[in-house]
Amino acid sequence: MPKQLDFSLSKNKKFVREIVTGAPVTVSPSTSLGEAAEMMEVMHISCLLVTDQSKVVGILTERDIIHALNDLMPTSNTVETVMAHDLISVQDSEEIHKAYHTMVAHGIRHLLVLDREASPVGVLTETDFRNQKSSHSYAGTLDVASVMSHRYVEMSANLPATKATLEMQAHRLECVIVTDGNAPVGILTERDMVRLYRLQMAEARLEDVMSTPVLTVRSDAPLNDAANLMQQHNVRRLVVIDDHHHVIGLLNQHDLVKYMEDEYIQMLQHLVISQAHELTENRFLTLVNNLPQKIFVKDVNSVYMISNNSYAKDLGINALDIAGKTDFDFFPPELAARYQSDDKRVMAEKTVITVEEPYLTKGKNLWIQTTKAPMFDQHGNVNGVVVIFDDITQHKLDLELIHRRTWALEALGRSNKALIFAKTENELIHKVCESITYQDVYLLAWFGWAIQDEKQSISIVASSGAARQYVNDLKISWGDNELGNGPTGKSIRLGLVQINNILSQNMAFSPWKAKAEKFGIGSSVSLPVKIEGKVAGALTVYAKEVNAFGSDEVELFEELAANLGYGIASRRTALAYEAELFSREKQARILEKSMEDALMAISSTLEYRDPYTAGHQKNVADLAVIIGRELGLDESRIHGLYLAAVVHDIGKIQLPTEILVKPTKLSPQEFRLIQTHPEVGYNILSKIDFPWPLAEIIRQHHEYLDGSGYPRGLKADEILLESKILTVADIVESMSSDRPYRPALGLETSIAQINSMRGTKLDESVVDACIAVLKRDEFIPKLLGF
Repeated sequence: MPKQLDFSLSKNKKFVREIVTGAPVTVSPSTSLGEAAEMMEVMHISCLLVTDQSKVVGILTERDIIHALNDLMPTSNTVETVMAHDLISVQDSEEIHKAYHTMVAHGIRHLLVLDREASPVGVLTETDFRNQKSSHSYAGTLDVASVMSHRYVEMSANLPATKATLEMQAHRLECVIVTDGNAPVGILTERDMVRLYRLQMAEARLEDVMSTPVLTVRSDAPLNDAANLMQQHNVRRLVVIDDHHHVIGLLNQHDLVKYMEDEYIQMLQHLVISQAHELTENRFLTLVNNLPQKIFVKDVNSVYMISNNSYAKDLGINALDIAGKTDFDFFPPELAARYQSDDKRVMAEKTVITVEEPYLTKGKNLWIQTTKAPMFDQHGNVNGVVVIFDDITQHKLDLELIHRRTWALEALGRSNKALIFAKTENELIHKVCESITYQDVYLLAWFGWAIQDEKQSISIVASSGAARQYVNDLKISWGDNELGNGPTGKSIRLGLVQINNILSQNMAFSPWKAKAEKFGIGSSVSLPVKIEGKVAGALTVYAKEVNAFGSDEVELFEELAANLGYGIASRRTALAYEAELFSREKQARILEKSMEDALMAISSTLEYRDPYTAGHQKNVADLAVIIGRELGLDESRIHGLYLAAVVHDIGKIQLPTEILVKPTKLSPQEFRLIQTHPEVGYNILSKIDFPWPLAEIIRQHHEYLDGSGYPRGLKADEILLESKILTVADIVESMSSDRPYRPALGLETSIAQINSMRGTKLDESVVDACIAVLKRDEFIPKLLGF
């Protein structure tokens, strides 16, 4: 009996039936999308099986709902209009690593599980794979940074949700991170999109539908802590942040379970390497012929013994015809010699080596990952080498694409921060260039204005990057001439993005080719920058690699250029607005000064008519200002109080001079005439538009809290605070100064007088403030006789 082959990685292998959770939830093909979306949302599931008379005919996933949302399908449409018909399934008795490999190989996230009678028993997802592995399995040296993804998109909370859904669909993203320009404030997941579709919130902003609070993790956090956090909160992803709470990555559950694919490949390699010497030719081919990996065995002299179909197909021969041949029969001599040198090293050192290297087959340049291991006979002696290699070309391309997109996204993110924080147009342009070249992924970024001169030249005003000296003395134009038919000139002239992915092959780039090669430049993209709809200049970015600017990168840089144009325009608008405000403020100050001068002139005129009270209004104004500051009034209000005080007796201008200078006591009729001066003053000044209520302050400066004042008998809160202050200052200044009919009474008498009126006729707080400043000798009355 032949020896039974051991396919397990350990004695504790698991099967699909042990990790799949819950019975599948089913709907019929005629179920409405709205009803299906509600079921997925309420039950917190990511898919529904579609059955027709107990037969599975399709599957509806969250991603299908997003397609319906972006295609503006009504919720009344049926499930069968968007469901996937071709289901990939796995037996519940299958080993979990092989099941996971099936998901990876087909690029799917939901795997139908069948029992031995081919009846559905569940749907396997990455969550099931994550949950079957204890978080303690991640303990050790692994941290979040070692597995997190750099493939993510940030958007502002005020953007339309539809923009996020289109981005998610176009790039097969599972989420969009919502930020306030720096820190994450929410996250938009596929589950949120299901709810958005169900509620038909077509006009919603991201802030209306995003999930909050967002769960974050530091990049240096242990991976087992992150796994615990995801499991505790039953989420599929965590946002990775740095010390400043800025987004730097995304940790998906896929990042936690992708180790299973590596384990599956290791299992195959372990099987072939450890048991190849026991396999007959037929059993070897039965085992490995249908595997996608290329597998073969050589003897101690590096002569082929056998290979599977995948490798033989690459060589263009039948697998059985490879025996007896060597690498020199298929590869260039130098490459064949290196392959055999590696064989000898593996067998001599009894070690396993894995390398990534280019591989030429059928005229195609591919990348492969090769693992070589020694093969031992029954006595433990090396008797050959086993070789397994995978085509990782697509993986390399995907990785490069992700890296390029990540670089461009990071450049866009940093540039958007510059749009927020840069104060001037010039600072904004410089910071955008610096943002693009921040990590030296892009060698150079520069911005130039299109000059409207005879040569239609371009003036470079900002540049950044390792190759920034390239722009020194760079002659370039945007006209239809030799110096204007390069990428930058054409982008300005035509108003279109110019992608120059292989500089060395672009004839129009000839004037700058030698200089570009000196700085190691391989490709570029030039983007017109428009201000208020017109091309004003261009932003040009250079990379070391050729073909560095694919559609994804160009799309992001187009957004960056559009934002730059908007940023410049907004700053120019702000400058123009500030200039207009400055001009208006200047005119207002001139007008205010003219009005103040006019008031002071009026005050002087009054003093000429009433020499015995010369300086009274100015003294009252000085005291009123001191009281106002004691009460905590702001300076603008105090200034208005001062202006009202210096002309508070303007109404006396219509009184006869003989009454104003009368040395004896006034008669009742004469006093009634005096009492008209507040209303007259109001009538004179109310026609002038002051920034303060000067006319009303003057009108009320003889009113009392109890209503016994004049001219209108106002009470308490009906009287302006400025008028209350003016009243107290007027009483104190009048009593402490000489009058035609009596000498000055002094400050002590004045204090006693206002104290006696405190709370009945005069405001308590104003009286207290006045007494406080008088006792500190902050106001000294000026005797009018001196």
